[in-house]
Amino acid sequence: MRVQDIESLHEATKAIEETIAEIKVAISKPSFELSTPRNLDTQLATLLPALEQRYGVKIQDVTTDYQIDRDKLFTRVFLLSKPYGSKTMERRVILTNTPSFLKYAIGSTKDVILNGGAYIDGNMYAGENAYITNVANYIDNSQKYIEQTSFPTASKTSVFFVNGNSYSCDHQNGASACYTFSNHTFERVKANFSPGFRFQSQSPSVQKEKEEFIDVDFEWTVKDKLLNAAGIRTFSDEYESHIQKSVEQLINDLENRFTIFDSMPSLLAHIDSTNQSVLLQSNDSSLFFLDRGELDLQDKWLIVNGDLFLGNSVNEPTKVQGNIIVLGNLTISGDIQLDSTIYVLGRTLVYNANIAGWNNKEVVLLSKGPLEIARINEFENNFSFEQPNLKGYFYTDSNAVLYAVGSYINIQGGLFARGNELESAPDSDVSGLVINAYRGAATKQGGLISFIPPSSPDQTEESRLVIRHDPNVLIDRGEGLPFVKKLSLVVDKLIVK
Repeated sequence: MRVQDIESLHEATKAIEETIAEIKVAISKPSFELSTPRNLDTQLATLLPALEQRYGVKIQDVTTDYQIDRDKLFTRVFLLSKPYGSKTMERRVILTNTPSFLKYAIGSTKDVILNGGAYIDGNMYAGENAYITNVANYIDNSQKYIEQTSFPTASKTSVFFVNGNSYSCDHQNGASACYTFSNHTFERVKANFSPGFRFQSQSPSVQKEKEEFIDVDFEWTVKDKLLNAAGIRTFSDEYESHIQKSVEQLINDLENRFTIFDSMPSLLAHIDSTNQSVLLQSNDSSLFFLDRGELDLQDKWLIVNGDLFLGNSVNEPTKVQGNIIVLGNLTISGDIQLDSTIYVLGRTLVYNANIAGWNNKEVVLLSKGPLEIARINEFENNFSFEQPNLKGYFYTDSNAVLYAVGSYINIQGGLFARGNELESAPDSDVSGLVINAYRGAATKQGGLISFIPPSSPDQTEESRLVIRHDPNVLIDRGEGLPFVKKLSLVVDKLIVK
């Protein structure tokens, strides 16, 4: 590339970055406080042309390309572009009023521990400390084990935002053990952790997060969605008269605004006969099974007053389109296709599951209680590095531990544990998100797990945990996403055309 082209490329990149920085500053001001979507468009109509003129950047509004309802949603999508030489530098940005956690491939407002050889494509976030090791902890038949493997690897564009300190431990075949067993947990040997980051072959850039972390109020969000499901618009007078009530009280008060079914077969048979959102509840059972067929809720919500099992009992995957609130616990197992946002007030267990998108969409799953993802494609050694087996974004308001040691987990979306500082993550000595991932083949014979490392620890395609962030979740999920009262800007990757 000629020096002139390099300078032109640098100027185009700088102009786009400065435009993005100015948009971020503008939307953080009190004058951009949310009122109505149309008022937002009026404000943007003043801001964006001024930035185009100042930086020579074209700002194209492509919101309508994504079927986003401008009258209901605050989400806007723009393409920022600037030519250099015979080519054009382009970057997509998404303006949204959703919580910050959706911007990251993995993260926690507390600690993040990355044990072993995961591959992460996307930004990461640790509100407190980050710990990196080259071992994978796992549990088999109630016994705890530690297996040395590679350090994790990040894509070349990944950034790890660490607001506390960063520490690493090199196991060195046991000469400098990273963990010991104590009080039924994997406990860090702190003396063997040193300041700094250790990644395998490719590290993320590490920096402090300068932007405000916009948190999600889980219970308020569920109440907001219940009111929307009942046909009550956010910020209306009727909305304000209900929003301070408990979830249980809202269910009782708004019952007549829902169509009530007492069984899943009845719901499946008659869902097209109602325009109201649906309340599924029964005096006979608090557990409901959706394990075959298709459920298309269209614009309706499904509220499950009890526990929900999503699975498939036949050879065809079960398909669900629409948004769901589960007032109890959720279990997902088997082959599922989802185009949904699901809120769970209890615990969530995803095991022995393959979750694909329906209509090329995905799931956003938010759990108030603990989230456990386990036994996904156990002992699968035909690595489909580019093909996800869990398509969606998984969030818990609590702590989370993920084991990809015997399992093979490939997530297109993200994983975030807000963290509960009053208790440690399961089998761990920290609060937040703990990831354990082996790199290489794993088999089980005679009751024991055997590991075969790759010929080189740099072979990321043999990572048993792959997570690629997908910003499209901010566009596809629309009204189902958590609502917050502040705008933020999510920036996609730079593209040269």
